[in-house]
Amino acid sequence: MHLSEHVDEFNRQGFTVIRGAMSEEQADLIRAGVLSAFEGPEDGYGANIRTKMFEKGKPFVELIGQPVVADFAEEVLGGNCHMFSMNSLLTPKGSGIDVWHVDEELFFPLPDDVELDPRIPMPTFLFTCLYYLVDVEANMGPTQLVPGSHRSGQEPAPKQNPPIYKGQEPVSITAQKGDCLIFTGQTWHRGAKNESDKPRVVQQVTYSRRWVSQRFYPFVNYRMPDEVVAWAEGNRRLTRMLGFHPRGPYG
Repeated sequence: MHLSEHVDEFNRQGFTVIRGAMSEEQADLIRAGVLSAFEGPEDGYGANIRTKMFEKGKPFVELIGQPVVADFAEEVLGGNCHMFSMNSLLTPKGSGIDVWHVDEELFFPLPDDVELDPRIPMPTFLFTCLYYLVDVEANMGPTQLVPGSHRSGQEPAPKQNPPIYKGQEPVSITAQKGDCLIFTGQTWHRGAKNESDKPRVVQQVTYSRRWVSQRFYPFVNYRMPDEVVAWAEGNRRLTRMLGFHPRGPYG
């Protein structure tokens, strides 16, 4: 698929998959860094997640500017978008974020009897790119999403399991190492429980519009390490995606 086709699919169903977004060699390199991070202490968000992965080495910083995916980010969010957060997830057997949800909160809530005009794309302020660092089979807790539900302007109904939107049931994203799922957190989704003996290992890069503040704990007092800035030195696009913007509205 061409970039424009991925954008159209994303606007229509709330997600798209770029197959082979990274090579197997790159996926293996990133996976090694992720596993190393999980050998260290937790960073306050639970045993199955590590945050601020751009601090873990130059390959992670370079991933922020990954070809095609970064092009997609700029096409949807504008040429001055930036990386919002960068988390990794390791999901062993018996675990998974298996409650249906939207991320953060509803950005464009709609009453029950109101639908968004089909001529209007759902406004997108940020989205997550999920790189698969291992092959993900149906029993490994794949990400599940309800196509089109990002246009509902509503939370998934807690009593409806699985949730259905306009006749659309959830789809499971099985993938090969190196594939990348891009989805808006307004789409009803979950990570199904991993029922296999193999851990699911993924690396996320979330992008946002320039005016959406980045999410690096401890937020107000966070300072990006000098070595992270140095890893992007000489690459204007990558430096901007780290959050180094010229002055603009509000500051």
